[in-house]
Amino acid sequence: MGNMSKLLNHSLKKFIIYAGVVLACSIPVYYFFLSELWQYELAEHDIILTEKAGREDSFLIIGTVTVLTVLFFSLLLGGLVLLNRRISRKLWHPFYDSLAKIRDFDLNRQKAVFFEEADIIEFAELNKHLQKLISSTVAAYNQQKEFADNASHELQTPLAIVQSKLDLLMQSKSLTDEQYNIIEDAHKALTRVGRINKNLLLLTRIDNNQYMDREPLDLSDLIEISITASEQFAEAKQLILKPCIYRNIEVQGNRELVEILVNNLLNNAIRHSIPNSVIYITLSEKELVFANQGTESLKQDQLFKRFGIASSKTPGTGLGLALVKQISDRYNWRVSYAFANCHHIFSLHL
Repeated sequence: MGNMSKLLNHSLKKFIIYAGVVLACSIPVYYFFLSELWQYELAEHDIILTEKAGREDSFLIIGTVTVLTVLFFSLLLGGLVLLNRRISRKLWHPFYDSLAKIRDFDLNRQKAVFFEEADIIEFAELNKHLQKLISSTVAAYNQQKEFADNASHELQTPLAIVQSKLDLLMQSKSLTDEQYNIIEDAHKALTRVGRINKNLLLLTRIDNNQYMDREPLDLSDLIEISITASEQFAEAKQLILKPCIYRNIEVQGNRELVEILVNNLLNNAIRHSIPNSVIYITLSEKELVFANQGTESLKQDQLFKRFGIASSKTPGTGLGLALVKQISDRYNWRVSYAFANCHHIFSLHL
């Protein structure tokens, strides 16, 4: 009924305004013709009224005409509105049924959508093309996920072989400094490709709902473990990690995914920090915050996109924060970013 009211609201307002104008114009017209008819009847029967009686008759005519006109117009308007609503409810039912099914459709779950048969040709055509559009979208989505999954799996073995060969080559004593630097650059590039491949495979597995299990997790312990593991990385960049963690903060989720989320946020803070600065890690009952000093804001429209470049100064794989967003959405957590007082602030609302 609410949707129907929205649909009829605009046209109903115009109809009521039109009816009001017609009503206002019809009253003097009715009065004029009735007055003329009354005067004709008086003259026909040679009846002469006093000025007071004529005035009283005029008021009576005006009152009667006004009341009857308003009454009949109200009945007519009310009947038309009720009739229109009844007809429209039946007429637009297939449309709102299709709209509800589209609204509930989730590409990740891919629950089959079946539209009811409609007697109205336009709605039948609409449902037909919607069914075709959804089917083609699901097929394209599945092909994309299958390609990413297969490509990531197939790349793992050759990447591992090439990396091991480069490691062996770097240990060769006959290498010149120039050759060693070339191999080291190739090794770094290959390591980056390996991280991208690993993250793509992880994103595909998340999309395929391969991490559905949940268990109670002590988020406080997970964060402390992540901080301990990242201390050497932070020290190498001359950074100080300063945690303020409430104890026994528990969440429900997959341990591996939550660890990835925490590690990615911490590594992101280390990557985008100024040397000789402090990274603040704060955990409360409802929020996890990473704050680190920076020179300029990151590109917020690119932050959580896959392969988005949030900063040209410290480019990464473009998948770390995309994983953070994907995992957060899975558990109905909200991740946000702000740049205030020369600090990057990533907040995870639990």
